[in-house]
Amino acid sequence: MPEFDGILFSDLHLSPDTTRLNEMFEAFVRRVEGTPHVACLGDLFEYWIGYMQLRQDHGRWAFDLMQRLAKPARLAVWVNGNRDFMFKQEAAKAGFDARRNLWRGDFCGVPTALEHGDRFCTLDHEYQRFRWWFRRIPWRALQWFISEKRGHEIARGLRRRSKGQIVRRNPSQFGIQREPVERLMARGARVVVCGHVHSPFARSFAPHKDPCRLLVMGDWRADGAVVCTVKDGVFRLARFNGSDFEPFEAPTEQQVFAPGM
Repeated sequence: MPEFDGILFSDLHLSPDTTRLNEMFEAFVRRVEGTPHVACLGDLFEYWIGYMQLRQDHGRWAFDLMQRLAKPARLAVWVNGNRDFMFKQEAAKAGFDARRNLWRGDFCGVPTALEHGDRFCTLDHEYQRFRWWFRRIPWRALQWFISEKRGHEIARGLRRRSKGQIVRRNPSQFGIQREPVERLMARGARVVVCGHVHSPFARSFAPHKDPCRLLVMGDWRADGAVVCTVKDGVFRLARFNGSDFEPFEAPTEQQVFAPGM
């Protein structure tokens, strides 16, 4: 019997250089393979430049692990992250119901909305302007005209620029805002799950008579990762330490964090 009815994760930022995280992800897949409902909410990779990345051992290894999660699942959901939105087509080939921004439906029998989380940071106007502009570049068409080497150079350059601009910011201004979450709940979602901000927390809402919850997962680090588990219709944040799942006492508010693009 599977340990959970559902498992959700995001923000792994995998690359050939993230040896510890790669080991953790492989252990994670071994542990949860066969879970009926599975969702990856983006930023699986540090970056993804398109189909050509599957030619590399690391890209193919990650794709194969994603297939292992999706193949036995009754429902497998992929929602694009901001670093790997070009993986959408590969996610579909791996067996996921791949969405660009939002997935809505019954997840483990609960009306649920799944997003990466960056669209919830509505007061971070600089990022939202960049996101609007960057997503309108026809990257998938351009990959046919850009060499693999040049594609990696562009992606690494963007990552260096983003990391150079990262500062510790006030979550009330730059973090997840209530309004976009409440709009999803007003449309019927009882649970909203996301990642992106690298600061896990869980918050209750009451936009109507039925109680609703927002659960925000954390980024993967050498000492563990905060993911979301579902059992008997209950969504909980839990910490995966590389071999086992541990209880995680989530704060009710987003903490000060260092956001990444």
